[in-house]
Amino acid sequence: MHIRFKLLSIILCQSLLIPFTWAQQTCQTKTLEESTPTSRFAFDEAGMVTDKETGITWMRCALGQKWDGTTCSGKANTYDWQDAMNEAKKINSSHYGGHSDWRLPYIPELASIVERQCFNPRVNLIVFPTTPSITFWSGMERMGYANMAYALDFGEGKATPQDKTVKGAVRLMHDGPKGPWWKMPKMN
Repeated sequence: MHIRFKLLSIILCQSLLIPFTWAQQTCQTKTLEESTPTSRFAFDEAGMVTDKETGITWMRCALGQKWDGTTCSGKANTYDWQDAMNEAKKINSSHYGGHSDWRLPYIPELASIVERQCFNPRVNLIVFPTTPSITFWSGMERMGYANMAYALDFGEGKATPQDKTVKGAVRLMHDGPKGPWWKMPKMN
């Protein structure tokens, strides 16, 4: 009985630790070319980065994390879709980084920072340090489904429609000086 209790205690303690273990990012550098090389981005000291290819300026940290001058510290907050939209409005009212036009990216914009040669997360960790391998909300609602919006999973790198009540992380962006890199097509 005493041995069973010890064994059960060990198994229970180990199972509690598993969800908090961070997966190590794996990159296939020998078989795949980088899709988001670090040289493609211009960095500033305030924790923003501009993609020279798209003109998009991104927050390097997910909402809830803080830029400490070298990395993103803290844990990414998760929000339902409407709360994510509201957080963007709050950021804009504070003029973060001197801008009041931060928004949730559309799926093609969010997909533009997916690093195809890496897994868990599928992102360049030099450009976007400590990005969790979880779903990030986009600003795209699913046409014909008022309760759904699209999100991109940075673990797998795929976009799917999600119920707006699902919790997801948020990385905000704003358009470059030439305007939007990607425009939502008009649907009839």
